[in-house]
Amino acid sequence: MLYQIGIILIIIVAAIILSKRFSQNNDLIYEDEMEEDELKKLDDELN
Repeated sequence: MLYQIGIILIIIVAAIILSKRFSQNNDLIYEDEMEEDELKKLDDELN
């Protein structure tokens, strides 16, 4: 039973480490932070 608790704890620690690694890849840029010419260039690429 003790080894089962250890395995569960290892899984929990691994999940926490993975979630922190994925949450740091937050490279989103919002419209409010963009310049006018950048917005126009994106708009032209989409249309």
